[in-house]
Amino acid sequence: MITLTVLLLALLGLNMNMAFSSSLIQPDWALALLLASLLAKRHNWFWVLPAILLHDVTFYWSLATVFMVVAMIPLAMIYLDQHLGAGLPQRLVLLVLALLAMMADGWTLQACLLTLCLCIPVWHLLTRQYAQQAA
Repeated sequence: MITLTVLLLALLGLNMNMAFSSSLIQPDWALALLLASLLAKRHNWFWVLPAILLHDVTFYWSLATVFMVVAMIPLAMIYLDQHLGAGLPQRLVLLVLALLAMMADGWTLQACLLTLCLCIPVWHLLTRQYAQQAA
């Protein structure tokens, strides 16, 4: 149920970015939701990565830098979790790397910061929801 909700909200966010792309500074709604879901539970990679691929193809008409960076996040999470333990600092670094990839694709600093400000609370909420679902 959480997966379907995140995917539908990401699709809505993708539509919002496409509808209002030139008129105001806004976060990348879809990417923020998908990144939050991936950072909340690394096993979500199997549905998050195709959704981010769709996001990049829709926005950039190619496999842009964002997909390449986000595709490495699950592998980095596995490595870092084994060597450092699951923790917030390394996941924040991975989130910042994804945001830097957004900047490389032409997003402004303000849009990247808004994406960060959207991603962190959603990540917290999803982490709590996954923990309650497991209990």
